[in-house]
Amino acid sequence: MAEGDKETYLEKLESRVNSNESNLLASICDELKQMIPSYNWVGFYILNKGKLMLDSFAGEKTEHEQISLGDGLCSMAIVTNAIVNEPDVKSNGEYLACFPSTSSEIVVPVRNNGKAIGEIDIDSDAKNAFGKDDEVFLEKVAELASGIVFEKYVE
Repeated sequence: MAEGDKETYLEKLESRVNSNESNLLASICDELKQMIPSYNWVGFYILNKGKLMLDSFAGEKTEHEQISLGDGLCSMAIVTNAIVNEPDVKSNGEYLACFPSTSSEIVVPVRNNGKAIGEIDIDSDAKNAFGKDDEVFLEKVAELASGIVFEKYVE
């Protein structure tokens, strides 16, 4: 996806967030998966009483609908409150396998007042699928989605 396309998407997403569109997290998952061919699975997890709960996703159904803090790269992104960009999941012992075809994963925290309250999790079947441009783009998506995630967040 071209950089201009990403900027256009972010502008449209901003207006949609402000319009209180229902099921926006599910729409974001579907749109990102369709727009960027290397995004094979896209999901939002929301922190709920110390566990990550799958809220919305696009792609195959996963058995990981709930993830305990301390398990996997998703947990690492919450605990460290930082992006986890793993170019080769099969070489990382922390990876919590969802699909045999997954080769790389990026997990971007969704924050409220600087605190991680959820995340965008994206898997790719290609190694090294995510670059700095993906990190910057997905951080902006996470920022735009933060109000919706906060409404579902349970401390």
